[in-house]
Amino acid sequence: MVTGIVSEFNPFHRGHTVPIRAARGAVICIMSGNAVQRGDLAIFRKHARAQAAIRCGADLVVELPCPYVLSSAEPFARGAVGILAATGLPDLHLAFGCETADMEQLIAVAQSLNTAETQALISGEMAGGVPYGLACQRGLDQALGEGIGAVLKTPNNLLAIEYLRAIARLDVPVTPLPALRRGVDHHSQTPAGDYASATYLRSLIRDPAEEIAQVWRYMPESAAEIVRTERKQGRGPAGLDQLDAVILSLLRLSVSAPDGGYLDDSEGLSRRIRNMASRAGSVAELVELVKTKRYHRSRIRRLILNMCLRMTPAHRPETPPYIKILAANDTGRGLIRQMTETAAIPVISRPGQVRQLGSRENQIAEMESAVTDLQALCFQGVDQQRGGSEWREMPWFLET
Repeated sequence: MVTGIVSEFNPFHRGHTVPIRAARGAVICIMSGNAVQRGDLAIFRKHARAQAAIRCGADLVVELPCPYVLSSAEPFARGAVGILAATGLPDLHLAFGCETADMEQLIAVAQSLNTAETQALISGEMAGGVPYGLACQRGLDQALGEGIGAVLKTPNNLLAIEYLRAIARLDVPVTPLPALRRGVDHHSQTPAGDYASATYLRSLIRDPAEEIAQVWRYMPESAAEIVRTERKQGRGPAGLDQLDAVILSLLRLSVSAPDGGYLDDSEGLSRRIRNMASRAGSVAELVELVKTKRYHRSRIRRLILNMCLRMTPAHRPETPPYIKILAANDTGRGLIRQMTETAAIPVISRPGQVRQLGSRENQIAEMESAVTDLQALCFQGVDQQRGGSEWREMPWFLET
C-alpha cells in the first residue's frame, strides 16, 4: 500500500508529522517546489524542505511543477492526483485533512461541482460580479440545498473536495483517505501547545525583531536543524516581497502578453496589474492597488508571478508530464526502482534527464528553473545568488 500526501512544508512543522505518522504503507509526498500556491516563493529551498520531510518520516518526496502550484485549488489538486496516479504503484491512497467529518457531504459536493448544471449556476453568479469562491458556494446552495455551500469556506475542505473531483475527473485508481485536521487553523497567528501554523512560523522567521528560538519548539528537531543550516548558509528566508525592484521591473518592461496569454488571466486582470505596476513602489503595494472584492490577494500574487515568468496555458497540460524526485530514504529508493517499470510518465532522478524529453517537458522545466533563480536572488552572498542551480541540484537520499 502507498499513501500520497500533498503539502508545501513551508516550512515543515510538527503539524506535518501527524498525517505522515498516520499514513498506511509507504508515504509519497507530492510537494510544491520553490513557488507556493499562495502566490509566493517558498521560504526555503525545495531540496531542504524535502529533506526535512524524509527525516521526519516520509519515504519519497516528488515535485508538483510550478504551473500547477501557481494556480487555483482545482489545477493544484488535479496536478497532484495526476502525479500520484502516474506512478503506477499498486494500492494507491491519497490522505488529506479537512475540517468536516461528513465524508458523504464532501463527496456529494465534489460530484455536484463536476456537473454541467452546477457549473452553469456558478457561471450565472459570476456574470453578476460575484467572486468565484462565493459563486461556487451559492451555486451549491441552489443545487444541493441552502447552507451546503458553506463547506467551501475553509481551505482544507476546499482542497479535499478538489482532490475528490480530480480523482473522479481523471478516473484513476486512487482511494481517498480523509481525516479531521488537527492542530491550529490554517492561517492562525496563535500557537496551541506544540503546534503552530506555517503562516505564524514564517512571520517569526522573517521578522528580525522576533526571537528565532521561538520557532524551534514548533518544529521536529531534525527539521529545525535543516532550517538552522539553511539560514547559516544564507539560503533563506525567501519571499516575493524581498524582490520589489526585480518584480516591478519585469512587469513594467512587459509590454505585451505572450502568445496564448498568461496562465489563469481573465477579465483584463493582467492589464490592470501592468498598469498599476508603474504606480506601485513595492509588490505589497501593487497587490493592494490591484485588489478588488472579486480578486483576492493570492490570485493576484499568483498572476504576478505568472506574468514575470511569462507562463501560458500551454505550460499546464491536464496533468504533469513527468515525475521529478527531490528526496528519498531506502524505502523511497525501492519505490523509485519500481516506478521505472510502472510509471506512465518519465521519472526524473537527475536534472539533465529532462533535456532528453520533449518540448513540453522542457518548457515546464525552464519555468521551474526561472522560479529557482528568482528565489536565489533572495539569498545572501554572491555564491548563493548565482543562477542555474535547478540544473545542478541532485535529489537528496537519506544514508542508512
